[in-house]
Amino acid sequence: MIVFRRHFRRLACLGLAVMTAASASCGSNTVLERVEEEYAKGNYREALFIARLHFRKGGERTPELLFIAGKAYLRLGIEAEASDRFAELFDSDSTWAPRIAGLLRDEALESLEKGRTAKGSRFIIRAVNYGQDLDFGRFDGLAGDLMLDRKDYRMAIHYYTGFLEQHPDTAGAAVVMMDLGAAYEGNGDTLEAIDLYRDFQDRYPKSRMRSTARWKLENLLLDAGREMLSGGEPEEAERILAELAATGGNSLVREKANFLLAEIYESKADYRTAVRYYTEVVNLNLGSSGRLAEKAKERIERIEAERKKNLR
Repeated sequence: MIVFRRHFRRLACLGLAVMTAASASCGSNTVLERVEEEYAKGNYREALFIARLHFRKGGERTPELLFIAGKAYLRLGIEAEASDRFAELFDSDSTWAPRIAGLLRDEALESLEKGRTAKGSRFIIRAVNYGQDLDFGRFDGLAGDLMLDRKDYRMAIHYYTGFLEQHPDTAGAAVVMMDLGAAYEGNGDTLEAIDLYRDFQDRYPKSRMRSTARWKLENLLLDAGREMLSGGEPEEAERILAELAATGGNSLVREKANFLLAEIYESKADYRTAVRYYTEVVNLNLGSSGRLAEKAKERIERIEAERKKNLR
C-alpha cells in the first residue's frame, strides 16, 4: 500500500507538471526533460503517461516529444502506435526523417540478429520509407528481396549491389547476383542485366543456376536484337542474332533468332540466305508443328514461287 501511494504521488506530480505550462514541473524540469528522464530509466510507460497527458491537455506536440514517444512505444512492442507517432513527426517536420530511419534500422538489425526475421523485415521496410541510403550490413540481401517484392527495383539494385560489394565470396552471393539480374530487368536496365548474366556464368561455372542465367541471357539478347531491328540498327541486330542462332542453348531461342535472321535477309532480297535460315527454323521443329515453323514453310514456298516465276 505504501509503495502504491508513493507511485501515485509521483505520477500525480508528473501530471501536475503537464497541466501547467511546458516549462512548469515538479521542481524545475520541463515536460520533455521529465519524459527523457523516465525513458532513460527504462520507465517507458511512465514516459508515455507524461507525454500523453501533456497532449490531452492541449500541450504542444513538439517533434522531440513525438520522437521519444515513438521510441517508448517501440520499447514496449506497440508497433502501430510507434508508427503513428513517427508518421505524425515526419508530416510536421520532414528533417527528422534520418533520425527516424536510423532508429528503425537499428530495430530491424536487433530483431534480425535475434532470429526474428518477420519483425526485422517489417522494420527494414519501415526504415526504408524514411531513408534511402541505409546500410543493413549482412542483411542487405534480405533488404533487396523485400524491395524486389515491392517492385522497387531501384532500391533492390542498391541493396543487392551493396551486399555483393561487401560479401562477394559468401555462400549466398550467387543467389543475390541472380536476384540483382532480375532487379536490373525490372528496372529496364537490359545491358546491365546482360553483362551480369554473362559474369555469372564465368564466376559460377558449376552453379545449378548457371542454366537459368544462360536462359535469361539468351532471351535478353533476343529482345535486344528485336529492339535493334525496330530501331534501325539491322547490322548490330544481325550480329547478335547470328550468335544466338549458332550457339543458343535453348531451342526456342534459336528458332526465333533464325526466323528473325531470315526476315532480315529477305528484306535485303538475299533470298538464298533467307531460305537457309527459314529452313533451319523448320529443322528445329521436325516432328512438331510449331507456329514459326509453319510460317517459315509458307515463306519458303512463297520465295520459291517467286523464283520460278522470274525464271519464266
